[in-house]
Amino acid sequence: MAPIETDVELDLEKVEEAGARTHALDFPRTRISDVIERGLGAVSWVINWLWIILVLIIVVNVTMRYALRINYVWVEEVQWHIYAVGFMLGIGYAILHDAHVRVDVLAANFRQRTRAWIELLSILLIIFPMVYLIIAYAIPFVEASWNRGERSSAPGGLANRWAIKAVIIVAFAYIGLAALARLLRVTAFLFGLPRPRRA
Repeated sequence: MAPIETDVELDLEKVEEAGARTHALDFPRTRISDVIERGLGAVSWVINWLWIILVLIIVVNVTMRYALRINYVWVEEVQWHIYAVGFMLGIGYAILHDAHVRVDVLAANFRQRTRAWIELLSILLIIFPMVYLIIAYAIPFVEASWNRGERSSAPGGLANRWAIKAVIIVAFAYIGLAALARLLRVTAFLFGLPRPRRA
């Protein structure tokens, strides 16, 4: 028996569209949320260049270590710091673009209005208090590091340890602003305030 030949054509754009961001909640835009999102988007664009810099530093570090038998502690610490900056600011980026993890098994069955209420309560009861607490505790943490002139405990490590600790404050301010922009869009959907923008 001869095998049956079948021609299958696959529309890759539709496959990508079906798999990507099916959980996203599309709430109306507002003037204020647009201003916040544009500002944070500009910061994100700059921060995204860190990943290219990080890859270059890793390549140089690996080359120095294995080809030249040279190892600098400060180069490794720069790598760790860039990872920290990228990942901490990545949380705010995920909130800004509604790309964070959800329990889609449950959320997919809810109406959009129910999901909007969950989003509203999550921002007000979880994100905002968490942002406040972390920033409130991080400020004295950074100040103490500054006052002590804290540096790496490793010989040849980086000075000014306060700078990487200050990224905690910046990252959570970014998260708070991203959540605020999201909150404004949710309240525009639920209550009409602030007034939604027309597309």
